[in-house]
Amino acid sequence: MTIIGTFSENGPTKCSGIFIQQYSETSLIERLAPEFEKLSCFTIDHPTPFDTTQNFVFCSFRKKSNI
Repeated sequence: MTIIGTFSENGPTKCSGIFIQQYSETSLIERLAPEFEKLSCFTIDHPTPFDTTQNFVFCSFRKKSNI
């Protein structure tokens, strides 16, 4: 199993002053679909020490068999 966590489309556009790539559940699935199948996904709001909230998406995937 592979688990990926990344900034969601509702998350920030920068982290530590650097532009980042945002993903949705759908865009992660599409990006990994050729080799992986989705097991589950969820989004979560993470409160930061700077009194802001950052939204993340987490998905678990299983590698498809080559049979």
